[in-house]
Amino acid sequence: MSSGKRLRRGPAAPDAAERIRERILDAAADVLLTEGLHLRLHAAIAERAGVSRPTVYKYVGDQQAIHRAVLDRELDRFFTAALPVLRTSDDLEAHLVDAVVIVVDYARGHALLQKALRDHPELVLPALTTESGPLVERVVDLFEEQLTRALDRADGGDLTPRAAAEWLYRIATSLVITPSPSATDPDQLRRYVVDLIRLMRIADPGAAAPGQ
Repeated sequence: MSSGKRLRRGPAAPDAAERIRERILDAAADVLLTEGLHLRLHAAIAERAGVSRPTVYKYVGDQQAIHRAVLDRELDRFFTAALPVLRTSDDLEAHLVDAVVIVVDYARGHALLQKALRDHPELVLPALTTESGPLVERVVDLFEEQLTRALDRADGGDLTPRAAAEWLYRIATSLVITPSPSATDPDQLRRYVVDLIRLMRIADPGAAAPGQ
């Protein structure tokens, strides 16, 4: 994710370097959305960002690195969008349900992610599944404080903040990758996730389901 990666060598001032990199990634997202996987991606990004092609290489890298940097930044934004809601309640089950609904609804309405899933799943699916380790760690970092507080209030038994955050990530990701016809809007999605939690309790009454 853009917030967790070191900048390539550039201006001495870190703030200036970060602004340039963000401008390049903004331009990259725009180019990828409007033009797809352009054969001259660096040239198109450089023109749109108002920088040189070497600057694009310096701050982000090759074409594959650009794809991954844009994807990581957008995924980071999805999960960060759920944090304000999680700070409003110490109800663990409500925490997780609200977070899943927000993240999935955000992702379903995100034009670039949907285009990438539709046109280039070979780039997106590994980042969300088999290569998702760094992203899962970021989700754990983002939600650990809120989930720790909620678990303390809920007497969550053996359920840890890490396990709860991973549960959130995997459920949200599966609903983004394979949308359910019975969860096509936020209200349906909320009922779907609540029913899923209920099913987990029925299947294993002794397990520490969220909020139990």
